[in-house]
Amino acid sequence: MSRPLRIEFENAFYHVISRGVRGEIIFSNAEDKKKFLNKLNVVTTKWHWKVHAYVLMNNHYHLLVETPLANLSQAMHQLNTSYGNWYRKRAELIGSIFQGRYKAILVDKDEYLKVLSAYIHLNPVRAGIVEDPVSFPFSSCRYYCGQVGAPSFLHLHELSALFSGPEEYREFLHGYKDDGRELARAEAYGKNSLLGSNEFLRKVFRKLKKSGTEVSGRETPSSKPMRQVSIEDILECLIAEMNLPEEMIWKKGSRGNIPRKLAIYGMNRYTRLGLSEIGTLFDMDYAAVSAMVNRFEKELLEKPKLTQLAHTLEQRVNRRRISQQ
Repeated sequence: MSRPLRIEFENAFYHVISRGVRGEIIFSNAEDKKKFLNKLNVVTTKWHWKVHAYVLMNNHYHLLVETPLANLSQAMHQLNTSYGNWYRKRAELIGSIFQGRYKAILVDKDEYLKVLSAYIHLNPVRAGIVEDPVSFPFSSCRYYCGQVGAPSFLHLHELSALFSGPEEYREFLHGYKDDGRELARAEAYGKNSLLGSNEFLRKVFRKLKKSGTEVSGRETPSSKPMRQVSIEDILECLIAEMNLPEEMIWKKGSRGNIPRKLAIYGMNRYTRLGLSEIGTLFDMDYAAVSAMVNRFEKELLEKPKLTQLAHTLEQRVNRRRISQQ
């Protein structure tokens, strides 16, 4: 049986579903889901994703995600591998926790953003967990319905702009089954991993025939062309712009070496380097890099000065990754 198409191009829009192997649990409790959302935040920053909606069920999750840089496979590999490794260690499991390849349906955003958001947000209602989707704590629904404090990775404004306000979106969800717009599961999962009008499908197949050609999506004020962050970008931000001593970045053996920690954190968060590649660069093994990144992220929650340094680095990096017109 052939695999579904895996189509990637700039500004593509996907409905992504990933399930536990044999339908088993991948989120045992609220802390697991919080850990996954933290890792999703890291992935969206590193790979420049726009997450429009999400829901975390116990044995699977759904995302509505846009990829300005045509990198779905790379980012999903990091997301599922990173969380899977963490969960296996915590639960003392052996083998993969995810069921083979994730499913990614390439979607016509103009036509399906609204109804797919509803399909995703109503998952806990269909499962009998809650009666009101707003009360489910591990989906993006509550943020669209007026609750504050949305995670930084959630790209709210495009879907929100289709409604007059949070109350209208809530009414849309409540009337979703009754007004003829409800998607069947087979439709939401796409035919041959595609979901859209005939014109949309024709555009996709034209792009397939032009493999290797850069494809731009609809231009929006918030969708400026971006380039990937390099090792040199991180080093220049830290050394030339933030005035951190270069010799400390490469110095081993000191647990309190903030410039080195910040450099490794920055490489992991903003570049395409994996942990093994970062380890080669800093003469460390994979496990040591992973441990340092995890410790540093915990320190960020406890030490305001470190938080400010990390925020400054993020600002400097963002200036560099948005290409000039």
